[in-house]
Amino acid sequence: MCVPIAGAEPVSFDLQAHRGGRGETTEESLRAFAKSLRLGVSTLELDIVLTRDGQPLVWHDLTIEPAKCADTGPAFAGDPDYPYVGRRIAELTLAQARTLDCGRLLPEFAAAEVVSGNVIATLPEVFALAGDTDVRYNIETKVDSDPVTDSDNGRQVVDVILAAVRAAGRLDAVEIQSFDWRTLALVRAVEPAIPLVALWEGGADPIAGAVAAGADIVSPDYAVVDRAFVRRAHAAGLKVIPWTVNDAATMRRLITEAGVDGLITDYPSRLRTVMAQLGMPLPRPYSLS
Repeated sequence: MCVPIAGAEPVSFDLQAHRGGRGETTEESLRAFAKSLRLGVSTLELDIVLTRDGQPLVWHDLTIEPAKCADTGPAFAGDPDYPYVGRRIAELTLAQARTLDCGRLLPEFAAAEVVSGNVIATLPEVFALAGDTDVRYNIETKVDSDPVTDSDNGRQVVDVILAAVRAAGRLDAVEIQSFDWRTLALVRAVEPAIPLVALWEGGADPIAGAVAAGADIVSPDYAVVDRAFVRRAHAAGLKVIPWTVNDAATMRRLITEAGVDGLITDYPSRLRTVMAQLGMPLPRPYSLS
């Protein structure tokens, strides 16, 4: 069970732990999410990829990457799909995916705690871990295309995510984000109260695009964000929460000079320190038992 630690006050600035805080702990592991809850973040940022049997895995990559995961053995004797590393998650069942050890040290996050033997979590497990807290969830839809039929599973991803959100009673605690803005329209059609986040990596004007997509928040690469960008976005009715901001100087600049509404970071501890130095209210930490 998670309980709030007394003395913390609600905050409006959104401190988002990217993949649970992958600069500090193995990405999207239950250990990472637990540490972020104990630390105190506003939002757990995470990704959902569907297995072949339609289960919502909390994982970023559509394909099992050897840099992150290792096979430990087949899900059953003589499994013709084994080995699983290198396969698309959409080709694997939940049972097959759960045999993988996805706890490896990544060179770009050499100081992170490695969760040895890490088993990829499911979305219901993350909800269960957080329990009855006021933490929010920024859930990214990862849409996979079948290389044979060229069809994608965007609608199924949305349906499965929303079913898990409803089952956990978290409709008022989630945002849905995507680089594939088609999925945002699918969410709005069935759950119009859920805030939508337009992720942006390049191309057309992100503010105009986010408005056209019906988004409430625009999340671009932080490099394009300055005070003028934030003013334009606010005038269009959008919040601005850039990704992925990892050094203290950039965090400070985006908060004090650009006036962003939040930041997505691999280093939630670092962002809390910056916020404290600026005299900002901090998200409440939780005690897990």
